[in-house]
Amino acid sequence: MKGRIDYIDGLRAIAVLSVVVHHAAKYDQNISVGPLQHTLVEGAHGVDLFFVISGFVLSYPTLARLHGGNNASFDVARYLAHRFIRILPPYYFAVGLGCLVLYAVTQLHLSMPWGIVGPNVTPLEVLKQLVFFDNRPQLVNGSFWSLAVEFRWYFAFPLLLVLWTKSRRAFALLAVVLVFVANLTRAGALDMAIMPAFMLGIAAADIEIRELPVRRLAPLLAILALCVALAVEPREPYEFYSRVQVGWQLTAFFTVVAVGALPWLKRLLSARPIVAIGIVSYSIYLVHEPLVGITLANTSWGFFGAVAVGIGAGALFWFPCERPFMATSLKEKLSGLLRPPIARLLSWVGIPREIRFAETASVSAVQGIAAGPAPDVEPRQANV
Repeated sequence: MKGRIDYIDGLRAIAVLSVVVHHAAKYDQNISVGPLQHTLVEGAHGVDLFFVISGFVLSYPTLARLHGGNNASFDVARYLAHRFIRILPPYYFAVGLGCLVLYAVTQLHLSMPWGIVGPNVTPLEVLKQLVFFDNRPQLVNGSFWSLAVEFRWYFAFPLLLVLWTKSRRAFALLAVVLVFVANLTRAGALDMAIMPAFMLGIAAADIEIRELPVRRLAPLLAILALCVALAVEPREPYEFYSRVQVGWQLTAFFTVVAVGALPWLKRLLSARPIVAIGIVSYSIYLVHEPLVGITLANTSWGFFGAVAVGIGAGALFWFPCERPFMATSLKEKLSGLLRPPIARLLSWVGIPREIRFAETASVSAVQGIAAGPAPDVEPRQANV
């Protein structure tokens, strides 16, 4: 795990713990409706933090090279191969586990809170989940909704990175247009509504690398954004946490920037126990929701017991199902096998295999060329 930015893993831990707490509070019938439940259920917005972190970690290596040496290369085939190997195998294992859990619940006559599993799960619906066809999905795990959105982002990311380095004004204009389209037109879709959070992650990485002065204002801006998010969120039940809200996206963005600017907070989030949770956060996210629900519905372990089950199960899942694809030589071997066919496909459709970025004192110039692979040297992995 060398080369990772520890405080980013710490932020991942905050994000995943927020989501686990959200589901525990949502399915715990012993927590009465009121300020406490409302506060705990707001943990759903940990997903917004995850989205910002995704944009941050994907853009950080390229932007660090660009600002460090005035040029950088981005190998599109290598990037896609790494994303597929890093994300898909654990997800497929989690889909299989979700099917087993659903089967066990049926056979053992256990209770499952409503909303975790789709009411009409069929083999065809499971197959659709494997390829991220998520129109009116019947999910075996409700948390899987975000995986399809993020997976589609991976194909848009190179273009967003080019746009950021070419014209930050155009980049900002696109984000504003997405907000308006998603909220005020019939053309809006979930991907459009969430994409600004991903784009804010790219901006956060650039701010951190260049140590821009806005970092000093980020803590205050994070607090202000949080106040705005709470003030304007819907008051209807289940609407205040289930709808995409720009206020929460900005809160996540300024939080990421603020942590990078505050040494004491960076040290706190770099503590080994917090970093450990952050490292296994993807696994926790993939498996926790049905297990939290089953624990609350069928045991007397209560809220804290359910949270512990969700975190512990994710950690156990990580060792055999995620770790081989993120921290061993298997990742590079599989990526190496996948990279040539992806490169050939990109060449066939006319997409440059490599993007080269060159920054001058006044403007960033970007040139796409079909050339050799990008250098594998990265200043820090940024926990990709």
